[in-house]
Amino acid sequence: MVSEAKAGHNFVNRPRLCDLKHLGRGRLEKMYRMLYENGPGNGTFMSLPFDQLVEHGAAHIFKWKKDSVADVAVTGRGSADPRTVIELANRGDFSAIVLHPGVVDKYQDLLRLDVPLIYKVDGHVTIPENPPMSATLGGVRDALRLGAAAVGMSFYVGSEMTREDMVRVGGLIVEAHEHGMPAVVWAYPRGPGVNEVGADSMYWVHYACVVAESLGADIIKTKFPAPVKDDKREAYFDYLKKIAKKTAEAEKYIELEPEEGGELTEDQHMHRVKLVLDAVPRSFVVVSGGPKIKGDPKKELIRTTRIVMRAGAEGRIIGRNFWGVPVDKGLEYARTVAEIMREPQYRRSF
Repeated sequence: MVSEAKAGHNFVNRPRLCDLKHLGRGRLEKMYRMLYENGPGNGTFMSLPFDQLVEHGAAHIFKWKKDSVADVAVTGRGSADPRTVIELANRGDFSAIVLHPGVVDKYQDLLRLDVPLIYKVDGHVTIPENPPMSATLGGVRDALRLGAAAVGMSFYVGSEMTREDMVRVGGLIVEAHEHGMPAVVWAYPRGPGVNEVGADSMYWVHYACVVAESLGADIIKTKFPAPVKDDKREAYFDYLKKIAKKTAEAEKYIELEPEEGGELTEDQHMHRVKLVLDAVPRSFVVVSGGPKIKGDPKKELIRTTRIVMRAGAEGRIIGRNFWGVPVDKGLEYARTVAEIMREPQYRRSF
């Protein structure tokens, strides 16, 4: 059973730009824009990703378009229309917007010049299911030409092509750094063995972040480390015991799980997120918003944002739960998350 963590703030081991001067002015200036001049500011991060239309499928186009929302009646656009997402970015206060190459090229004239752009250079489609590696769609030079503040890329730890993906992502990061560009890495566990035990489990989220920092990621996007579902506990524990034959400490992950059928407290969730952050003390870490939230999205966004911020994370990257609703509702949710990040206890000095 995971131990009860004391409430508190884990900022002691988190990175500060003033301690990273060796990275060079180009990268630091762009990261400063995202962390301090835009979004919630004060060293925190809240971005709006729009890569899901390619990676999840075109069905996102139908989000709230069928509900006779007044905005749609006027504009003819659903929430997954690039013009709608860019409107949300322009009207909101985000640290950055994430777009794929073709979307940037076709819609760049609509994006406010003061909204930082993360140029997502790779992606995948839904077939085959769970592809082992993303395809590279753009390059660092394109990101520079389009005025991007950072280059984004996905890295899948645990797939059958993890080695090849390490070479691909590592090369992109090196090239980005050579041109003074920060690298934002979507560090996601994925693969046959991974999915069987829980791709968002503590072990795999922890591992993915460590590998991403080792590849040179400046900002790591990770999943919220969730407790393993009851029907996967046995497989997960067996896997950890197998690893423990070489690294005995791996059994610690078993202790971090709740009792079967039980739930973690918010302090216990915070403790788990803190352990992930402690493993990457010189990378900025932001936690994904996950799938579209059922029930009360605002309440759940508040709960999870407080957990990750108390743990010491730099912020969130939230897509469908911001742009998957009418613009005014998305703005309301974004303001709620930003207000939490702006609370004095979460501010980080430059």
